[in-house]
Amino acid sequence: MPRLPTSLLRKAYAIDSLLPPLLGPCRDLNSARNELRWLREHVDKVSRARYTKGGSSAKGGLLRTLVRKRVSGGKPIGAPLQYGLGTEYFGDLEIEVRPGVLIPRPETAASVTHLTRLVRDARELPTELRILDLCTGTGCIPLLFHDVFYSVRSDVELRFLGVDISSKAIALANRNLQRLRRSKKYVHKGVTEFMLADVLVNPFADRARRPDEPLPLKSALNFNKKRVFWDILVSNPPYISPSAFRTTTARSVRGFEPRLALVPPGEAGRSDTEQGDAFYPMLLVAAIDAEVKIVLLEVADLDQAYRVARMAQGMQVYDGIEIWRDQPDQAHDGSSQPSSEFPIIGQGNGRSVLCWRGPGALWLGKNNGEASNAGPLVQKPYSELDSVSKPEAVHSSLHPESFMQMQGGRRNV
Repeated sequence: MPRLPTSLLRKAYAIDSLLPPLLGPCRDLNSARNELRWLREHVDKVSRARYTKGGSSAKGGLLRTLVRKRVSGGKPIGAPLQYGLGTEYFGDLEIEVRPGVLIPRPETAASVTHLTRLVRDARELPTELRILDLCTGTGCIPLLFHDVFYSVRSDVELRFLGVDISSKAIALANRNLQRLRRSKKYVHKGVTEFMLADVLVNPFADRARRPDEPLPLKSALNFNKKRVFWDILVSNPPYISPSAFRTTTARSVRGFEPRLALVPPGEAGRSDTEQGDAFYPMLLVAAIDAEVKIVLLEVADLDQAYRVARMAQGMQVYDGIEIWRDQPDQAHDGSSQPSSEFPIIGQGNGRSVLCWRGPGALWLGKNNGEASNAGPLVQKPYSELDSVSKPEAVHSSLHPESFMQMQGGRRNV
């Protein structure tokens, strides 16, 4: 690792004497200043909590101790600050984080918050709205959706199911749920559950399954007697290709966050790009299986967003598809934007793909004719098949390999 320039150390010391030690794990001044600010906020929070319990604490001493621990005190140098503090904010929620489970990102929170507000503001919704979160990690997505929705509206029963392949993630998601339920602001309404399952594996593939492997998603839903049909599917899946993982991710991410949550598992014959995209075909098939009306999938960048949007378009079931940037609630900043076959919403980097069909168009406020063939706003019973918006040929035959072939064919047209 290259030595830090003396001039940088002097500049950091002139700002704050605690900054130079943080330059080691952070490697640049802006990151070090952010981490020191977060540490100070954490110290303030701890001090207030101790004061309310009749105790006291020296803020300066506690801050110096945390800086020392951040640099080397029992933690590997460069480990994410959030693992040291034990929590990370996701929207307005403080989410518990632990090594082995992906740390929630603010960009994800921005997309989930925007989606929730759009749905929350719909004039008419079914009396029960079901939200399926695949690759749930800490459980932050359903917990934030619950918080934002019920902060304004209480006439709809929300039912969430978060799914992950990691038993460590499922345990942490349940801890976060229980932790939030104890807070004064939590609205005790709706149902939130978490379930162990493998989203990526094809349940019909001819392969032997180890006894300790999680069941495929569809099998797990049936085995655990969970709902089969859902209204909204959200997922922040592993989407980083092996080469991008090596060359573009931060050292703290590469060295300390779980690769399982970042890079899809390899498979013989796949290109680097196809491996990075491996989850999306299965997620889109799962959305059809579950009769989902709104799909929100997080992606790495604009290029991947186009690929995923084209996959969804090729299924011929969606009334609308658009790409969201990091801040989808912000008006476009006027910077140059390439011509696109899909609307691009917001500011920042390409971050997610939104698809809708049937009543999902009205739930999102898409009242400009995009859902004109979807019929009246009537929630069908979950026992009925959505024959209008789900062609049986697509539903029964498409699987990941079909998507890869379809995308290759589309490029050659």
